[in-house]
Amino acid sequence: MTGPALSNFLAITAFLLSLTSAHMVLTYPGSRGNNLHMNGTPPAFNPDTVEIDYYTNGTRGFPWGMQWMHPCGGMPLTQNRTLWPVTGGAISVQPGWFPGHKNALFYINIGISSPGEFSPPPHYMNNLVQAFQIIGPSNTVYMAQFCLPNVKIPADLGLKKGDNITIQVIETAQHGASLYTCVDATLTDPEQVMPVTPQNCYNTSNLAFRNVYTAPIPHDHMQGYD
Repeated sequence: MTGPALSNFLAITAFLLSLTSAHMVLTYPGSRGNNLHMNGTPPAFNPDTVEIDYYTNGTRGFPWGMQWMHPCGGMPLTQNRTLWPVTGGAISVQPGWFPGHKNALFYINIGISSPGEFSPPPHYMNNLVQAFQIIGPSNTVYMAQFCLPNVKIPADLGLKKGDNITIQVIETAQHGASLYTCVDATLTDPEQVMPVTPQNCYNTSNLAFRNVYTAPIPHDHMQGYD
Protein backbone atom coordinates (compact mmCIF):
# COMPACT_ATOMS: atom_id res chain seq x y z
CA MET A 1 0.00 0.00 0.00
CA THR A 2 1.59 3.28 -1.13
CA GLY A 3 0.73 6.83 -2.08
CA PRO A 4 -2.73 8.28 -1.37
CA ALA A 5 -4.16 4.92 -0.26
CA LEU A 6 -1.53 4.61 2.47
CA SER A 7 -2.07 8.22 3.58
CA ASN A 8 -5.82 7.69 3.84
CA PHE A 9 -5.34 4.48 5.80
CA LEU A 10 -2.97 6.16 8.27
CA ALA A 11 -5.31 9.11 8.70
CA ILE A 12 -8.30 6.85 9.44
CA THR A 13 -6.24 4.72 11.83
CA ALA A 14 -5.02 7.79 13.73
CA PHE A 15 -8.60 9.08 14.02
CA LEU A 16 -9.88 5.78 15.40
CA LEU A 17 -7.01 5.50 17.86
CA SER A 18 -7.71 9.01 19.11
CA LEU A 19 -11.33 8.07 19.80
CA THR A 20 -10.32 5.15 22.03
CA SER A 21 -9.63 7.75 24.73
CA ALA A 22 -13.18 9.02 24.39
CA HIS A 23 -16.38 8.02 26.11
CA MET A 24 -19.33 9.22 24.04
CA VAL A 25 -19.70 11.48 21.04
CA LEU A 26 -22.62 13.83 20.34
CA THR A 27 -22.81 13.59 16.54
CA TYR A 28 -25.98 15.63 15.88
CA PRO A 29 -26.78 18.52 16.11
CA GLY A 30 -23.15 19.21 17.03
CA SER A 31 -21.08 19.54 20.18
CA ARG A 32 -19.59 22.23 22.36
CA GLY A 33 -16.09 21.08 21.44
CA ASN A 34 -13.64 18.23 21.34
CA ASN A 35 -13.27 16.83 24.84
CA LEU A 36 -12.30 13.37 23.70
CA HIS A 37 -8.57 13.42 24.34
CA MET A 38 -7.16 13.16 27.84
CA ASN A 39 -3.78 14.82 27.30
CA GLY A 40 -3.69 16.81 30.51
CA THR A 41 -1.65 15.94 33.56
CA PRO A 42 -2.95 12.88 35.46
CA PRO A 43 -4.19 13.74 38.99
CA ALA A 44 -1.45 11.60 40.52
CA PHE A 45 1.09 14.12 39.22
CA ASN A 46 -1.01 17.29 39.49
CA PRO A 47 -3.76 17.07 42.15
CA ASP A 48 -4.83 20.65 41.37
CA THR A 49 -5.76 19.91 37.76
CA VAL A 50 -9.36 21.09 37.20
CA GLU A 51 -11.32 22.35 34.21
CA ILE A 52 -8.83 23.21 31.42
CA ASP A 53 -5.06 23.28 31.96
CA TYR A 54 -3.46 26.47 30.59
CA TYR A 55 0.24 26.33 29.83
CA THR A 56 2.86 29.11 29.85
CA ASN A 57 3.14 29.04 26.05
CA GLY A 58 -0.53 30.03 25.70
CA THR A 59 -1.85 26.60 24.72
CA ARG A 60 -4.34 24.56 26.70
CA GLY A 61 -4.65 20.89 27.52
CA PHE A 62 -7.63 18.75 28.30
CA PRO A 63 -7.79 17.47 31.88
CA TRP A 64 -7.48 13.84 32.77
CA GLY A 65 -10.94 12.28 32.59
CA MET A 66 -12.50 15.40 31.14
CA GLN A 67 -15.92 14.00 30.19
CA TRP A 68 -16.67 13.20 33.83
CA MET A 69 -16.84 16.93 34.62
CA HIS A 70 -20.30 18.42 35.23
CA PRO A 71 -22.08 20.01 33.45
CA CYS A 72 -20.53 19.80 29.97
CA GLY A 73 -17.43 17.65 30.11
CA GLY A 74 -15.10 20.53 30.98
CA MET A 75 -15.84 22.53 27.83
CA PRO A 76 -16.73 26.22 28.21
CA LEU A 77 -19.70 27.95 26.61
CA THR A 78 -19.15 28.70 22.92
CA GLN A 79 -20.28 31.65 20.82
CA ASN A 80 -20.26 29.45 17.70
CA ARG A 81 -23.75 28.11 18.26
CA THR A 82 -25.53 25.58 16.11
CA LEU A 83 -29.17 25.98 15.07
CA TRP A 84 -31.93 23.74 16.42
CA PRO A 85 -35.69 23.78 15.73
CA VAL A 86 -37.73 25.91 18.12
CA THR A 87 -40.17 23.02 18.68
CA GLY A 88 -37.41 20.41 19.11
CA GLY A 89 -35.41 18.20 16.78
CA ALA A 90 -32.99 15.32 16.37
CA ILE A 91 -30.21 14.21 18.71
CA SER A 92 -27.72 11.48 17.81
CA VAL A 93 -25.05 9.91 20.02
CA GLN A 94 -22.23 7.37 19.77
CA PRO A 95 -22.12 5.85 23.28
CA GLY A 96 -19.45 3.16 23.28
CA TRP A 97 -16.03 4.78 22.95
CA PHE A 98 -14.71 3.43 26.24
CA PRO A 99 -14.69 0.07 28.11
CA GLY A 100 -17.47 -0.54 30.62
CA HIS A 101 -20.38 0.97 28.70
CA LYS A 102 -22.31 -2.14 27.75
CA ASN A 103 -25.14 -1.01 30.03
CA ALA A 104 -25.75 2.69 30.53
CA LEU A 105 -28.50 5.15 31.40
CA PHE A 106 -29.07 8.26 29.30
CA TYR A 107 -30.52 11.62 30.29
CA ILE A 108 -31.08 14.53 27.90
CA ASN A 109 -31.70 17.98 29.38
CA ILE A 110 -31.55 21.60 28.32
CA GLY A 111 -30.33 24.71 30.06
CA ILE A 112 -31.70 28.12 29.07
CA SER A 113 -29.40 31.14 28.83
CA SER A 114 -30.59 34.57 29.91
CA PRO A 115 -31.66 36.76 26.95
CA GLY A 116 -28.91 38.99 25.63
CA GLU A 117 -26.24 37.54 27.90
CA PHE A 118 -23.21 35.45 27.00
CA SER A 119 -23.32 33.27 30.08
CA PRO A 120 -23.88 29.59 30.81
CA PRO A 121 -27.37 28.44 31.79
CA PRO A 122 -27.97 28.59 35.54
CA HIS A 123 -29.06 24.93 35.56
CA TYR A 124 -29.88 21.97 33.33
CA MET A 125 -33.00 20.71 35.08
CA ASN A 126 -35.34 20.80 32.07
CA ASN A 127 -35.75 17.19 30.92
CA LEU A 128 -36.37 16.57 27.22
CA VAL A 129 -36.90 12.79 27.37
CA GLN A 130 -37.58 10.20 30.02
CA ALA A 131 -34.39 8.46 31.15
CA PHE A 132 -33.69 5.30 29.16
CA GLN A 133 -31.20 2.46 29.17
CA ILE A 134 -29.03 1.22 26.33
CA ILE A 135 -27.54 -2.26 26.07
CA GLY A 136 -24.45 -2.43 23.91
CA PRO A 137 -22.72 -5.44 22.36
CA SER A 138 -19.82 -5.69 24.82
CA ASN A 139 -17.92 -4.07 27.67
CA THR A 140 -15.05 -3.22 25.38
CA VAL A 141 -14.95 -0.26 23.01
CA TYR A 142 -17.62 -0.71 20.33
CA MET A 143 -18.86 1.13 17.26
CA ALA A 144 -22.52 2.08 17.61
CA GLN A 145 -24.87 5.03 17.27
CA PHE A 146 -28.46 5.86 18.13
CA CYS A 147 -30.76 8.58 16.86
CA LEU A 148 -33.70 10.28 18.56
CA PRO A 149 -35.25 11.96 15.52
CA ASN A 150 -37.95 14.05 17.18
CA VAL A 151 -37.05 15.26 20.68
CA LYS A 152 -39.70 17.80 21.68
CA ILE A 153 -39.13 20.94 23.73
CA PRO A 154 -41.79 21.16 26.46
CA ALA A 155 -44.28 23.86 25.51
CA ASP A 156 -44.52 25.13 29.09
CA LEU A 157 -40.92 26.38 28.88
CA GLY A 158 -42.20 29.18 26.65
CA LEU A 159 -39.15 29.21 24.37
CA LYS A 160 -39.18 31.15 21.10
CA LYS A 161 -37.06 31.76 18.02
CA GLY A 162 -33.77 33.41 18.89
CA ASP A 163 -33.55 31.95 22.39
CA ASN A 164 -30.22 30.36 23.34
CA ILE A 165 -30.16 26.94 24.97
CA THR A 166 -27.61 24.28 25.80
CA ILE A 167 -28.47 20.62 25.20
CA GLN A 168 -26.84 18.39 27.81
CA VAL A 169 -26.44 14.63 27.27
CA ILE A 170 -25.50 12.50 30.28
CA GLU A 171 -24.42 8.88 30.08
CA THR A 172 -24.30 7.05 33.42
CA ALA A 173 -22.17 3.97 32.97
CA GLN A 174 -22.76 0.68 34.77
CA HIS A 175 -20.04 1.45 37.33
CA GLY A 176 -21.84 4.68 38.32
CA ALA A 177 -19.65 7.32 36.66
CA SER A 178 -21.51 9.99 34.68
CA LEU A 179 -20.19 11.36 31.41
CA TYR A 180 -21.24 14.79 30.12
CA THR A 181 -21.30 16.42 26.72
CA CYS A 182 -23.17 19.49 25.47
CA VAL A 183 -24.04 21.53 22.42
CA ASP A 184 -24.91 25.23 22.52
CA ALA A 185 -27.79 26.09 20.19
CA THR A 186 -29.99 28.95 19.06
CA LEU A 187 -33.62 28.11 18.38
CA THR A 188 -34.96 28.85 14.92
CA ASP A 189 -37.37 27.69 12.20
CA PRO A 190 -36.91 24.01 11.22
CA GLU A 191 -36.06 24.86 7.59
CA GLN A 192 -32.99 26.81 8.76
CA VAL A 193 -31.51 23.85 10.61
CA MET A 194 -28.92 21.41 9.22
CA PRO A 195 -30.91 18.57 7.60
CA VAL A 196 -31.25 15.26 9.41
CA THR A 197 -30.08 12.45 7.12
CA PRO A 198 -29.37 8.70 7.35
CA GLN A 199 -25.70 9.64 7.48
CA ASN A 200 -25.78 11.91 10.55
CA CYS A 201 -28.65 10.41 12.58
CA TYR A 202 -29.22 6.67 12.56
CA ASN A 203 -29.59 3.57 14.75
CA THR A 204 -27.13 0.71 14.51
CA SER A 205 -28.41 -2.84 14.98
CA ASN A 206 -26.05 -3.66 17.87
CA LEU A 207 -27.85 -1.48 20.43
CA ALA A 208 -30.98 -2.34 22.41
CA PHE A 209 -33.09 0.04 24.48
CA ARG A 210 -35.15 -0.24 27.66
CA ASN A 211 -37.43 2.08 29.58
CA VAL A 212 -36.46 2.83 33.17
CA TYR A 213 -38.99 2.28 35.95
CA THR A 214 -38.98 2.38 39.73
CA ALA A 215 -40.76 0.02 42.10
CA PRO A 216 -41.18 -0.05 45.89
CA ILE A 217 -38.71 -2.20 47.84
CA PRO A 218 -40.29 -4.23 50.68
CA HIS A 219 -39.12 -2.96 54.03
CA ASP A 220 -37.82 -6.36 55.11
CA HIS A 221 -35.41 -6.28 52.15
CA MET A 222 -33.84 -3.15 53.61
CA GLN A 223 -33.08 -4.55 57.06
CA GLY A 224 -29.59 -3.63 58.07
CA TYR A 225 -29.77 -0.27 56.26
CA ASP A 226 -31.89 1.47 58.93
